[in-house]
Amino acid sequence: MSTWSCEVCTLVNPTSLNECDACNTPQPGKNSLMSFLPRVSTCKACKQPIFSAMIKALNETYHATCFRCAACQQGFDNSMRFQVHENEPYHSQCYRELYHPRCDICEERLPTNSSELIVYQEMPFWNLKYCAIHSQRDRCCSCKRIEPTAIHRQFDSLSDGRKLCLGCSETVILDTTEVQPVVAEVWAFLASLGMHVPKLPVLLVDFETLNAHTHSHHSNLPRDARVPTVYGVCLSEVRYIRHIAKRGQQERMSLSDRRVNAILLLHGLPYEMTAYILAHEATHAYLRLNSRFPPHLPPKIEEGMCQLMSFLYLRYKTVMANDSSPNFQASLRAYYLFQLQNDPTPIYGDGLREALMAYNTYNSLQQLLDRIAMTQTFG
Repeated sequence: MSTWSCEVCTLVNPTSLNECDACNTPQPGKNSLMSFLPRVSTCKACKQPIFSAMIKALNETYHATCFRCAACQQGFDNSMRFQVHENEPYHSQCYRELYHPRCDICEERLPTNSSELIVYQEMPFWNLKYCAIHSQRDRCCSCKRIEPTAIHRQFDSLSDGRKLCLGCSETVILDTTEVQPVVAEVWAFLASLGMHVPKLPVLLVDFETLNAHTHSHHSNLPRDARVPTVYGVCLSEVRYIRHIAKRGQQERMSLSDRRVNAILLLHGLPYEMTAYILAHEATHAYLRLNSRFPPHLPPKIEEGMCQLMSFLYLRYKTVMANDSSPNFQASLRAYYLFQLQNDPTPIYGDGLREALMAYNTYNSLQQLLDRIAMTQTFG
């Protein structure tokens, strides 16, 4: 006995039957209706054949009663407007409840504009999305994240009004006594690279004290800044004695003395931020005290070299800490490196990038220092 296969359910039927035993589909034949019908569609939702009205959506076909919201399992209105997530349809309200992103500051849903597009601002490194109205809220003076509105998530306040998030406050350095282990570590790090800096007073000071000394040593910084553009300063001086030769009128200048009186750092910063800022200022001290360097290097060269030592210190700490496991301290260290490398300023940012390129070219810190001493350039 010959058989035939149903085009709908693929059941094998004997030729003696005029229709399929399972779905009653007529047997196709030379003069049968099935010879002229297109292949029957299958509903994506229930996996059954569709003989009645169907809906085509998301490149699939559905029974009209099977096309429902993936969340509430209710149908759609006549407008057939829906949202899509992972190729499943949702009512706009259901989608909003489940997947509409929330503000990382106030934890409310991010606002939408008249076109129903989500509008927000973002911190690139931390991937924080927040409502535009929070832009003026206080930020952590270390990681720059915005203070949340919830009381249990608010930041610690320092004596000068700055804020410190809970993560950054775990290793905060508050006074000159607490900074001494940082000094020992940074001095040892510089010595391991052949940069020997003598013992110097390293003092932690408040915002006002640092701001006053910062602007006296960096005249190009804005004096009305709410926060210091620089978090440390190397207090140094160079004294000259001028002589006039007895024969002739030619003036002759001789260098008499180079001094570094102290290094000032802003108090209330995490350990590694304090350390990389200290590495920067200690490099200033090294360049000022070493007679083979000119007493006044071009700003981009000197600041770029100091930024390079901050960068190398943080990279060293990353390697030593084995930052393969995710944790806040590792993320914070990566953020500091990100900030240094992406600084947009010509002196600090371009200075670091040029110094780092030269360092990678020479593959030797001492060769780079020799080049600066001889030419006052990175090469």
